[in-house]
Amino acid sequence: MTEITVTLADTLRMKRILALLLLTVMTLGLFASCGNTADPVKESGTSADTLPETKPETAPETEPETEPEPKLKPYEFDGKITEEVLCQYLARAVTIASRNILEWDGQNGFHIKRYILNTGAKYIARANDAWVFEKTDDDRWGIQKTFIDEMHQEDPDIVFEACIFENVWYWGVYNVPIPEYVFRAFGKEPEQREFVYKDMLFPDNTYKDHWGMDQSVPDITQEETQMFFYYRATRYIDAGFEALHLGQVNLMGAHDKNWACFSKVVKMIREYATEHARRHFVFLNAHTHGIIGTDGNLLFDFHMYPSRPAPVSGQTAHGPSEDHPQEACFEVGYIDSIYGKSLGGKTYSGWECDALPYLVELDNFGGVNYNSFFKPTRGEIWIWGMDEISWFGSQPDWYREEFLRYAIEWIAEHSDGKGFFAMPAQREARLYGETGEPPFALMYYGYSKEFFDVANNDELIVKKIWSEMPAP
Repeated sequence: MTEITVTLADTLRMKRILALLLLTVMTLGLFASCGNTADPVKESGTSADTLPETKPETAPETEPETEPEPKLKPYEFDGKITEEVLCQYLARAVTIASRNILEWDGQNGFHIKRYILNTGAKYIARANDAWVFEKTDDDRWGIQKTFIDEMHQEDPDIVFEACIFENVWYWGVYNVPIPEYVFRAFGKEPEQREFVYKDMLFPDNTYKDHWGMDQSVPDITQEETQMFFYYRATRYIDAGFEALHLGQVNLMGAHDKNWACFSKVVKMIREYATEHARRHFVFLNAHTHGIIGTDGNLLFDFHMYPSRPAPVSGQTAHGPSEDHPQEACFEVGYIDSIYGKSLGGKTYSGWECDALPYLVELDNFGGVNYNSFFKPTRGEIWIWGMDEISWFGSQPDWYREEFLRYAIEWIAEHSDGKGFFAMPAQREARLYGETGEPPFALMYYGYSKEFFDVANNDELIVKKIWSEMPAP
């Protein structure tokens, strides 16, 4: 039995040895086979030292992520203005026409301030509405600057507009000294003198005494006029105004070939604003459907025009009463209205448009025309024989609200959202009752009667209408 066991063990041992030998031979053959495989480096003649680097597999390259431009706040601008921000200002525009700087002080200043903050108005048109400029205005800049500074502490977004109209008065300018910086801006050596009225007029006496004795339309091609405009603009900007209305530019520019002189003055005003204005920008507008300056761009940031309401057809002559208002409407193409006519192009701020945004207002131009007084005469600027604000202020409360709502909706609908209506708040007017006797008031005040007993409460209407509109 023992011999058989040894023999089996030896046999098993031998089998293991043979298996190991066979495995060794197969392994050696495998390595020999790998060694005979052609070396791509050697065959190409490229040494391993110069073998091109192989990049590890990575995900496809994508555009680097960029930070989105921060969205501007509804009324934010600096140096230039976007169309969106401009339109948001115009959508909250009011007319507070103050011809006397003293109106900004005392009780009336209180009403102006409270109205603006209560309604949420942002663009205050005609805040300085001086029809003629005089030395006394020059001495009162501190009143307006203090007012504007205080308002900006309450709401820093508010923009106040001042006006430089198509009127120059002999007794208003003869004793206004010209500062040194104005001479230097025009490349002239400073001298000790005042502005000269006659040097601002058209050489051929066009529009001389146009507004009355010693009140004429200035000629923008005259350097004296340009210096006077520049001087007034700089004083307004220094007082805190961030907008300027330049009036009837077509009258003053009657001899301005290719608008070269207006382009020059506007450029100088913008340059001054860039350095001195609170937000390095000044809103510029005028009574025009549009002007292209010498640089090929639109001369103004928006257009301003009378609203030009027309009497509704089919009415008969009558005075305004609670049950029978003197109804009016807007029409595209009615006399010289701006609807559908606002010129497009490239703006100073760099954006382009088919039609520049515009603002219309209830204009004041003389009170009443007795030839058509209380008559629904069509085809003239007088509405029911009155200027626009006099007509509006004479209507019953409920109709004024109805008309304001209608005006906003109609203008937006017929301007692709580019037209806006300035709400009335304060303006010289002739307000009449149903009988048409001498006017019972010479000013339109749209303030709250709670604070101002001669006002008509339109402030509450404006606040309600704006509160119902989408917030910017």
